Amino acid sequence: MKLAVRKAFALVILLTAIIQTGLIQAAQTQVMPTPFEATYSLVIKGWPDTRIQHRLSQQGALWQSEMSASIATAKGDELGRFRLDGNTVDAQSYTSGYRFLGFGDRYRLNAEELSELPDRQTALFMLSRDARNARCTHDQVAPCTLRYLNYKGEETRLKYRVTDRDEVRLPAGIFPRFTVDAWDPDKPDRHLIFGFHSEIPGLMLSFEYRSEGERKSRLTLQRLTLETGSDQSP
Repeated sequence: MKLAVRKAFALVILLTAIIQTGLIQAAQTQVMPTPFEATYSLVIKGWPDTRIQHRLSQQGALWQSEMSASIATAKGDELGRFRLDGNTVDAQSYTSGYRFLGFGDRYRLNAEELSELPDRQTALFMLSRDARNARCTHDQVAPCTLRYLNYKGEETRLKYRVTDRDEVRLPAGIFPRFTVDAWDPDKPDRHLIFGFHSEIPGLMLSFEYRSEGERKSRLTLQRLTLETGSDQSP
């Protein structure tokens, strides 16, 4: 039962047990964050389609990234708070939880536990902000290394490359995008393909999980509301 719960939670929160990453160094001036509320559609092979809610907001001196979703009898949420100081991102706290068939649990990480590596939500923001300047853009260059703490506070590592830059037409509108291909070095046949907005850190436009060349899940931005009040939706 516990294994089934963990699998369901990983699917509900966009496979976040392995996808959020960070600690990429970039010399360029970073794009300032823009608060937003996003709705994604998530299609997972063998599961009902669902929606994921994602919100990036500023709470005083801290920024906050939170996600929530539900699939049938499973639901989950997670939230990360971080502080911005120029190009430096300092994770401050992390909470997550899930429920499956009436069973569930909550997890927490504090600032001391996050002093060396970021949590998953903070790392997602860092990856989307910094990877656009990464040098690992082709096979002749070694892939970048991603490091973060999973929901239990355990260090996780991935490799990644920036593989493409384009303009994508989605239900929420037309946006500039750059694509990141990430994989676990111990499981190189499993790939996590992120499509990030080039100018709005933290915002995913698309995502695919592929195993042995087969697409297992797909995420698409359906609706976007920026702090300015503009609503981009079908």
